[in-house]
Amino acid sequence: MSHALNRFGAVRATLIAGGFCLFASLPGVAAAVDPVLFLVEEDWELTINEPEVNINSPQVAFFLYPDADHADCYFQLQMNYAADDGYSSGGFHVGAFCAETLIDEERSQIQEALYCDNDQIVWTSAMAVFNGQLMFAVKDGHSMQWGNFGGPEYLVQMDDQELHALDHYTPEKSLESVDIGFGKNRVASIRLKTVRLTYTNGHTQTIHVNQFVQ
Repeated sequence: MSHALNRFGAVRATLIAGGFCLFASLPGVAAAVDPVLFLVEEDWELTINEPEVNINSPQVAFFLYPDADHADCYFQLQMNYAADDGYSSGGFHVGAFCAETLIDEERSQIQEALYCDNDQIVWTSAMAVFNGQLMFAVKDGHSMQWGNFGGPEYLVQMDDQELHALDHYTPEKSLESVDIGFGKNRVASIRLKTVRLTYTNGHTQTIHVNQFVQ
């Protein structure tokens, strides 16, 4: 289980809340000469039509890459299932992977398989880099069945692989990497709505992607 919550409290608050004020107060960050991209937030929407509880369908995986040019290190969000050393249905699972090795993971407290027709699941996937660590969290989640979900207990981390900025992140990589592993016919649509990029000088860039996964 991740110990990031104790070691990086201020960065955690920034990652979960999406604000800049706490991060800017950290030594050496606000004074940086050249601002770098340190925080990426993606707003997603998954709409299902008729899920099937008995076969745990659908099952969808989302990937977030700190460097779009190097696919060996990434964060993964598994929706409606968890597959690591074993397998369990329902809820979600977050993991940090590098060189095909699971470095860190968290399993949702909600482990209810999707069963509501026409449910719409929304959430934000957030990724940050700081002090030699890459971090990822799921926040601001909501669905008709699960209610509200996400937060600091679903934060995972791994070594930054000598990346000191997220300048090589691209939303296109996130879109093309979505994997409907099972039950594609039970997925009505998947959409990446908005991306927010936050830099160490406080500047935030908002990208209205509004693209559906094909």
